[in-house]
Amino acid sequence: MVAIEDVPATQRLSFYLGEIVRNDNHAESELHALWRSFQSAGVTSEPMQRDFGRLVPQMRKLLGHARVPTPFAEIAEGALVFTANSHRRRRDLVHDLLAQDFFDANQVRSMRGDRSSRPMSELKDCADDLIRSAWRIRGLWITAPYWTGGPREEGHDAWGLHSWTRVAMGHIAEHPYAIVGTDGEAPEPPGGWPSPAP
Repeated sequence: MVAIEDVPATQRLSFYLGEIVRNDNHAESELHALWRSFQSAGVTSEPMQRDFGRLVPQMRKLLGHARVPTPFAEIAEGALVFTANSHRRRRDLVHDLLAQDFFDANQVRSMRGDRSSRPMSELKDCADDLIRSAWRIRGLWITAPYWTGGPREEGHDAWGLHSWTRVAMGHIAEHPYAIVGTDGEAPEPPGGWPSPAP
């Protein structure tokens, strides 16, 4: 996540609007992967909504399915609500007509309505929340098959699956090269995570 002061002042508005759009697309792509995981597990057979704003509530509805255990459903609900809120903020920012304040590069002004001003940090926060949404949903689809059945992605051990669960819960560690969860408790599927092969 790029700090505001690391972006040249004249490029901040374009940079953060681009980050918002890109990270929103990333979150949507991860949501499609979660849908496919649920579909492979037999949680749904209905067609996937193509509009991001409609897909999130459709996914939330699937959490009530008998094949989705409560602990996983609770983690997924938190991640999907966070994603819906971040996506809503994206819509409000991207569909506004924003201009960088002439006198203060850290402020943007709406060119519609009352021409209200808002800090550039609001755009950065939205971009950051959207990438966190993408990571949280990735944690969901990686761990979902252990809870609901269906094909599992290769290469994950018990530590990694615990870490991805923490990520899905929103407990994401600051790490320069990897997406990992912070230390702490996290639910495990019935029977626990798989042991490494001997």
